[in-house]
Amino acid sequence: MHILMLGAGAMGSLLGARLSRTEADITLFSTNREHIQAIQTHGLAIEELDGSESHYKLTACDHPHKIQDDADLVIVLVKSYATQEALSSILHRCHASTLFLTLQNGIGNWENIARVVDTESVLLGSTAQGATFLEPGKIRHGGNGVTFIGEPRGPASHRVHCLVELFRRAGLETHSSDIMEQLIWEKLMVNAGINVITALTGIRNGMIADLETARELSRATVEEAVRVAVARGFEMPRNIMERVFKVAQATAVNRSSMGQDVDRKKRTEIDAINGAIVRFGEEEKIPTPVNRTLTQLVKILEAGYLKEKEIP
Repeated sequence: MHILMLGAGAMGSLLGARLSRTEADITLFSTNREHIQAIQTHGLAIEELDGSESHYKLTACDHPHKIQDDADLVIVLVKSYATQEALSSILHRCHASTLFLTLQNGIGNWENIARVVDTESVLLGSTAQGATFLEPGKIRHGGNGVTFIGEPRGPASHRVHCLVELFRRAGLETHSSDIMEQLIWEKLMVNAGINVITALTGIRNGMIADLETARELSRATVEEAVRVAVARGFEMPRNIMERVFKVAQATAVNRSSMGQDVDRKKRTEIDAINGAIVRFGEEEKIPTPVNRTLTQLVKILEAGYLKEKEIP
């Protein structure tokens, strides 16, 4: 099996490295040329949870036409806003039976992928693994977490179970799920309660659980999101805040993906996370003042540093 990691940032690099432990052939694809060149030259270095450093020799490409073999599985980990363009660029390396698995953050990724490929070829996934980009060719494993894989709707199929077993052989705790839409919304609660706050304040994930003011803001953000989710037909667990804080603690040394985007002055996925909660809230006529304010603040911050990049 040839697996193409579409998006080789921190998470794509981590999962690609772990999956290379199996019989699968892995190709990392990213437009981050410095990162790809470092991997091509020196391999990928991972700072592990115990402080040790592991090294992986991986095939890596920075241009779609440099991908050598057709992909049997494409794991989509590009930023949500880049999904359609990225997928379109690698279709020449896909065949009629290629599967597409999204493990992206936020809501709407399945729909974005389905605009480019056959909906029957798309699987949903959710992972609570944590990873941080340190420098080109080097990442930190920021925390272990469970990965779920399933069909967009309905019970887990044979192909889902095959992928679950593959992930397990890679040493990743993985389960199949018959309710992936529900799990995607539950993960949205976690992302909404952690990512935006870390992005705006510069703190690591663990501070969300440790600092009372951060806990209060996270709770207010998630409570709004839960009301929207329920209105959309998704019942959230009563212990959803415990889950948010548990994830924050499990990835305590990690900077959230949105936090890393801000650190590196890159466009964020705010529209697919807190921004999505605001949009769905408007549709359901549910006020979301906390999420709206946080979304606006990130957009202002983002606009500022993106504008600075344009100044010679």
